[in-house]
Amino acid sequence: MRKNLLFAVGFFMLSGFSAYAQQQKIGYMDIQVIMRDSKAGKEAKAAFDKEVEAKSSVVEQKRKALENVQQDFIKKRSVMNESQRRAMAESVKKKQTDFRRMEKDITDELQRKGLELERNILKDIEAIVNDIGKKEGFDLIMERNAAGIIYGSESANITQKIISAYDASPQ
Repeated sequence: MRKNLLFAVGFFMLSGFSAYAQQQKIGYMDIQVIMRDSKAGKEAKAAFDKEVEAKSSVVEQKRKALENVQQDFIKKRSVMNESQRRAMAESVKKKQTDFRRMEKDITDELQRKGLELERNILKDIEAIVNDIGKKEGFDLIMERNAAGIIYGSESANITQKIISAYDASPQ
C-alpha cells in the first residue's frame, strides 16, 4: 500500500514536471558551427591561418639552417682538433636549444592568439544569444556540445538564427 502511494506521488510529480517543461521555450546552438560558418569566424580563421603560415615559414627556414649547421659539423668534425670539435659541438647544441625555444615561443604565441580570437568571438556571440533569448522569450538556450545534447529537434536549433544575427551585426 505504501509502495503504491509513493508510486502515485512520484507519478504526479513527474507529470507536473513534464507539463512545466512543456511550457518552457528551450533552444540550443552549436558554437562550432557558428565559429566555422559566420563571417567573423571565417575572417578570424583566415587571418589566423595566414599568421600560422607565416610563422611556419620562419620555423622551417630556421630548421633548415640548423640542419645545415649540423651537417657541416658532421662533415668537418673528423678533420678538426679536439678543441675545435668541442667548440663547434657546443655551438650546434646552443643553436638546437635556441631553435627549440623559438619553436615553443611561436607555438605558445599562436595558441594565445587563437584563444584570444575565440574569446572575442564568443563574447560577441554571447551578447547576440542573450538578445535573441530576451526578444524571443527563451527560458533556456544551451550549447549543443557542452550540454551533451544527443538529440534536439530542428525547431529548437537556433544556430542559423544566431549566425544570421551575428553576420548582420557591426563588428
